[in-house]
Amino acid sequence: MSEIGEILERIKKEVTPSKEEVNKLSEIAEKVKKRVEEASKIVGVEAEPLVVGSFAKGTFLKGEGDLDIFVLLPKHLGRGVLNTLGLKIAEIASHGKGVKAYAEHPYLRFYEDGIKIDLVPALKVEKPDEGLTAVDRTPFHLQFVNSKLDDTLRAEVRLLKKFMKGVGVYGAEARTLGFSGYVCELLTIKHRSFLKVVEEGARWHPPTLVKLTQEEYKGGMSHLVVVDPTDSSRNAAAAVSRESYAKFIAACQSFLERPSLAFFYPKEVEVSAFEYGEKHSRNLVLLIFETSPLVEEVAWSEIRSSAKGLGEHLEKAGFGVLGVWFYAKDTHAYVALELTRIELEPNEKRIGPPVYLREHAKRFLQKNFKKAIRGPWIEGEKWVVETKRKKTSVLEYLENDSSIDLAPDIRRAYKSKRVFVNEHAIAELKKSVEAFKEFAKFYHRRPTWLSF
Repeated sequence: MSEIGEILERIKKEVTPSKEEVNKLSEIAEKVKKRVEEASKIVGVEAEPLVVGSFAKGTFLKGEGDLDIFVLLPKHLGRGVLNTLGLKIAEIASHGKGVKAYAEHPYLRFYEDGIKIDLVPALKVEKPDEGLTAVDRTPFHLQFVNSKLDDTLRAEVRLLKKFMKGVGVYGAEARTLGFSGYVCELLTIKHRSFLKVVEEGARWHPPTLVKLTQEEYKGGMSHLVVVDPTDSSRNAAAAVSRESYAKFIAACQSFLERPSLAFFYPKEVEVSAFEYGEKHSRNLVLLIFETSPLVEEVAWSEIRSSAKGLGEHLEKAGFGVLGVWFYAKDTHAYVALELTRIELEPNEKRIGPPVYLREHAKRFLQKNFKKAIRGPWIEGEKWVVETKRKKTSVLEYLENDSSIDLAPDIRRAYKSKRVFVNEHAIAELKKSVEAFKEFAKFYHRRPTWLSF
C-alpha cells in the first residue's frame, strides 16, 4: 500500500463513528421527534419533525455528532409562523431548555445527554424554488445526498471533512468562510473519492465551476461555483472566501507531494511573550471591545469587517500593517494589528496636485503655505510640502473612530475599548486560553501542514 493509502486507511478508521455513538444519536433523535409531534398538538398546528444534517446523511465525524431537527410547518401559514408557532413547538419539545439562536430566523439550541440539538422551524415545500427561507431547501439536499451516497462514499466524505478541518477551511459560517458539509458531500459525489477531490482541487484555478448535473448554471460566476443540484441557480459554495479557496488548493497540492497526518491533525502552536518581545519588540497593538450579546454569526461578521477597517485606517496613516487578526467570544471582541512602527516621524511629506490643475493647486497651496516646515516646492509636475504631523502615536490615531470603517456594534463599543501594546498585549491575550491559541496561529502564519 502507498504512503497516501496507509494514511487514508488510518484516518478512515479514526473518524468513523462507533455503533454505540450512532445508536445514542438515533435514540435521542427519536425522542425529540416524538416531543415535537406532541408539542404540535398542544400548539394546535400540524408540524412534521425531520432530522437533517450530517447525522441524517451518515457523514458526521466520530465524536462530533450533533442533531439538526427541522420543525416543518405548512407553507400556506407563511414565514411569520416560524418565529411564533415554530418557536413555541421547539420550546415545548426542548422542555424549556432551549436557548434562542439565529440564522435567517430564530431557532432553539439545547443539549440532551451531552448532545447538541438544534430545533429549526422551517416551511414544508414541494419544490426547492418554492422555499420562502434559505433553510426550506435543506430537505431536498438531504434527499439528493442520500440518494447518491453509499457507505463507501460516506467514508470518503468523512475523509474530506477531516482534511478540510485540519487545514482550516471547513465550515461556511462567518468565522471561517469555508466549505460547508453539503459542499464536501457534493464534491465527493462528483469525483467519487477523497483522493480524486484532492487531485482535482490541486488543479483548480479561478473561476472553478463544479456541476453534478447537465443543467445549465443560471447564477453569477465567482472564484468557486459548486452548482446546487437541487437548484441550478444557486452556488452551494457561495460562502467560500478567496482565501479559503486558495488555502484548499495549496493544501491539496502539498498533500499530494508530501502526504502526512498533519493535514488531518494540525499541530498546536505556542507563542510566548518573551519570544514575541524578542522578535517584534514594537509592533503589536491589541484592541478589546466589550459588546452586547451577539449571535455568533453576527459577531464574527462584524469583527471581521471592523478589523479590516482598522487595518486600512492605520495603513493609510503610515504605520505599515503587517497583519490583522480578529477573534470573537461571547461579549468580547479582539483585534490585533502587527505594524512596522507604532510611532510616526514628526514631519510628513504631502504631495499635492499637478501645477496645471490650477484650482486644485491653488487650494493646496492656500491650505499648506503657512504651516509648511519646508516648501512648497515642485517635484516632477506636482506641488509638494513638508508639514508637522498633528498626531504621531498609533494610540492617538486609534482614539477617535469617526474616520474608521466599523460595523455598528463595534462602533457602539468603540469608546469603551481597551488598547494594549507589545508585551502588555500578549499578557492580556493570555487571559483567554482560546483567544491566545488563535492568536498563536496568526503569529506563526505558516500552515502547520506545510513542509519543504
